[in-house]
Amino acid sequence: MIQYSPMATVIQLLGGECTGKSALATDLARGVGAEVVPEELRAFVDRHGRAPVAHEQRAIMERQASALADILSHSEHKSVIVCDPSPVMTAVYSVQYFKDHSLLQPAIQGMVDTDLFVWCQPDIPWTPDGLHRDGPRMRERTHEILETQVIPELADHSVVQARGNARERLDSVLGSLRR
Repeated sequence: MIQYSPMATVIQLLGGECTGKSALATDLARGVGAEVVPEELRAFVDRHGRAPVAHEQRAIMERQASALADILSHSEHKSVIVCDPSPVMTAVYSVQYFKDHSLLQPAIQGMVDTDLFVWCQPDIPWTPDGLHRDGPRMRERTHEILETQVIPELADHSVVQARGNARERLDSVLGSLRR
């Protein structure tokens, strides 16, 4: 479980590849001065020039969660922290690519200290970018796993669906933060 100052606002981004998570994180950094926890999976792919294999998934998820915890432990009161993406996304990819469900419940249980979950919808064009993208079909499969196995677990939490263009997505998140 992540421990942090209750004054920090924690946002975790959920969504498949090419659903606007990183663009939204950048917009939140510019718009409200949010500090962004970068994606460990992307860093892994950049370092190794390949996607991870099954036995590497847990360490990637744990590094993402650890990076969030580290930023939270050093955050100032009333700061906004955006995890791009939530560590649970590594668990979702583990289900999707390796049929390994073992990371899902630990990842979901680690999400409790979050103020807002932003579920980025696949309603924007899919765009290739090399090793980081597998295609629109895989994006849809990720969306299905989130919809059936993660979002129902967040029923007691604040979840906003980010849809539309970049401005509409940012406005929906900012509106949720004001509530």
